[in-house]
Formats: sequence, C-alpha cells, structure tokens
Amino acid sequence: MAVNNVVHVNECGLPLNAIAWLVKHHQSKIHERTQMIRDLQLEKGSFVIDAGCGPGLWTPLLAEVIGARGKILGIDISTEALVTAQRRSHHTWYRQQVQYKRATLEQLPVEPGTADVIFSANVSQYLPDPVATFAAMGPYLKQNGRIVIKDIDFGTMKFHSIDPFLQQRVFQARQLWESERVDHGYAYEDSWVGSKLAQYLEAAGYKDVQESAYRIVRQHVLPTNFRFYLQGIAEWFVCEGAPYLSPDDVTDWLQCFTDDECNVLDQPEFASEETEYVVAGRWDGVVSRFYADMHIDIAHREPLLIIND
Repeated sequence: MAVNNVVHVNECGLPLNAIAWLVKHHQSKIHERTQMIRDLQLEKGSFVIDAGCGPGLWTPLLAEVIGARGKILGIDISTEALVTAQRRSHHTWYRQQVQYKRATLEQLPVEPGTADVIFSANVSQYLPDPVATFAAMGPYLKQNGRIVIKDIDFGTMKFHSIDPFLQQRVFQARQLWESERVDHGYAYEDSWVGSKLAQYLEAAGYKDVQESAYRIVRQHVLPTNFRFYLQGIAEWFVCEGAPYLSPDDVTDWLQCFTDDECNVLDQPEFASEETEYVVAGRWDGVVSRFYADMHIDIAHREPLLIIND
C-alpha cells in the first residue's frame, strides 16, 4: 500500500509505502498473486496497462501470461517507483515489451480504445472517488476490453492466538479513524475496499462484473517476508496516534507482535488469515452520461501518488 506522504514507519525503519516494503509484501504473497494473474486467463499478445504499477512488481507475472507478443505499459505518478520498475526489468526476457510512463489513472498516456486490459492492484484503497476514477479509465479500453481491480479488505483479517475482543477493538478503531482521517490532514484511505469493488465497477458502467476472492492463510513457522509483513501491518493498525483506542489496548496489541518472550508469531498454534479480492468487468465502448458529466472535473484534479504493493 502507499500514500503521498510517509506517515508511519515500522520497526525496521521502512515506511509502509516505501519501495522496499512493497517488495517484501509482494514476495510474501507471491504464490497467491501468481495464481490471481493466471486465473485471469489473459490472451497471448494482449496490450495491458498496469495502472498504478509502482516498482513494477506485477510486471513479470503479467508478462508470463501474455507472452512475448504482448505489451505492458506501467503508469504511476511516482518517478522513483518508475525508475525502480525500469531497472527491475532491464535484464529480463520481457524488457523489450514493457514501457513505464508517469501519468494519473484518469488520464492515461494512450489513445482511447487501445488497451485490451487495464490492471490495477492495491490502488483503489487510496482513491477518494473510485467510481469516478474507474469510469474515467473505461474509454481507454477496446470495446469489451476488461478492467481488473485487485485490493485488500481488512474486514477479513484475523489473527489466531490473539484475544478476539482486542482484535475487534483495534480493527473497529482503525476503520473509524479511516472514515475521518482526511479531516485531520492525512491522505484518503479505505483498507476495507476489497469487498466493495464489484459494486464500484458496476456503478462506473462496467458489464459482466465478476468477483474472485483469495484467502491467504499462514501458520507457524512463518516465512521471513510474511513475518515482516504482519509486524508492519500490526503497527500500522495503531499508527497516527490511534485516537479511538486506549493506551492499554495499543500496548497490548503491539506486545503481541514485538515482545521477545511472548510474541504470538512464534507460538506453534499461531495462524493468520485474510482475503484479497480480484474484480473484473467489461467495457462496452459506450461513454456513459456519468463519465461525460464528471470528465471536466477529473481533468483538473491534482495528481495522486499511487504505488501498488
């Protein structure tokens, strides 16, 4: 996940929107993410836009399924991320079929009606008006082209071996804080967005919307990257002052993940689970009245920094 400004740094000194964090998170779920892309059954030779590509973590997965005749355009507002993505692809077999450009999601740097697929992972959680953004992306697709949106939903997250009532208080407090954090000078964020994606795409005018859910489960002994991911997420839940939690709850929560002697991640019975959503819809080539009405407003918005994880 990523936002415009660094607002939280985890125990290893990595902000949760740092490129190094994104790489570790991606690696911790590479099995599920590989399956997500394979399940899309993208056609060989497709032209795919990776919207909010960040450091290009999904590029090799996309390139594998569309083959050597396919093309990938990664777009992001972060120059640093795009430079990293370019470097990552420099010595790969797919380097000749990939380009990276700086752009916003609403104004893609291609002609309308040219993309077979627009893919966007872990971006929608930072969109204040996802319906408007998804609608703006539609005209860049070929008729019956597909948009594919992947994102998290922390309403599905559960840590076994941790007091369920403490978990409930922590999660509810974070969700409440996200509903008003913009009023306190923070960037918009909705970490419960995954289960809402299907209705957002339908509202944006896409047809044949389909939702796939991927349950991600890990048990003791945890792989290093996934342990890193869980510790960072645990700290993120109580960052920014955790205004709707008591100090005792914050202390108890962090102690579960950081205590040297009683760390739940080291307990044989520990397990974690969460569900990530992949939602796809087809663009029928008709510019909706909704898109026409909001197009002028979108053209004048300030760019949003987006880096996928």
